[in-house]
Amino acid sequence: MSPIKHAVVIPLYGGLPSDLEDWLQALQQTGLQVVLVQNNPSDGLALPAALHQPQEGFHVVLNHNVGGVAGGFNRGVEAAIDVGAHWITLLDQDSRLDPADLLRLREPWQRLDQPALLVGPLIWDGRREQLHAMASASNLQGYLLARLLISSGTTFRAADWPQLGPMFEWLVVDFVDHSWCFRAQARQGFRLLQHPEVQLVQRFGRTHPNRLCRCLGMELYTPSRHYYQLRNLRWLLLQAEVPLDLRCKELLKMLLKPWLWLLCEPRRRENLAAILAALRAPLPVAGSF
Repeated sequence: MSPIKHAVVIPLYGGLPSDLEDWLQALQQTGLQVVLVQNNPSDGLALPAALHQPQEGFHVVLNHNVGGVAGGFNRGVEAAIDVGAHWITLLDQDSRLDPADLLRLREPWQRLDQPALLVGPLIWDGRREQLHAMASASNLQGYLLARLLISSGTTFRAADWPQLGPMFEWLVVDFVDHSWCFRAQARQGFRLLQHPEVQLVQRFGRTHPNRLCRCLGMELYTPSRHYYQLRNLRWLLLQAEVPLDLRCKELLKMLLKPWLWLLCEPRRRENLAAILAALRAPLPVAGSF
């Protein structure tokens, strides 16, 4: 019997973390296959020379931001399947998860008679020094039932990829995980779990310069991200598989945020252009993805 292959898919965009190479080496030393997706534009930042060297269990995929983070994850998963991966974990370049803990994300399949699963860790907000969102009080044999998992840390069987389907690349970045998770639950009957003993550290955005915005839990993003946040929310509100209470919550937040972008952020004129473009942008018709 061939050994079980577990691959981690990591899209890279923008500046690379200083500890990236050491972290990739730690993943490989645990026996994990690493699929690194170069998601910077072709004229953008190049990978360090050391990451171009042929290495066993290390694969580089060139995507150049086609389809944004959704496209990066999709190309990475396809490459992981091509090299024979049985299990796949998605990771952001800024996430940190102990390799031994990462392997524990496979445990629910061993304990539960429920193959259709997406499993993720608890998320520790490294900037605020607190858990990101409340963990569910409901559990299934000790694993926490969830309605939504952020993409980073999400683990699944490669054999389930055809049923899960690719992430929706039109979204590019914001609400990509919302769309994918709720589609998996509503259309394919997958259950989402968090492993209560596995914790991933993630830093969300940049610290907002305005005190009020920080108190409201906002991070500082670029005008282009504001465009995707607002445009994609318009699309999300029309998706029947997304729970009504979550759609209402996101709508209420977005009724306030654009005003704060205009009043409390430095790039006001660019933010206004992004808001107007997002409100005018055409949305894809149902069933087009």
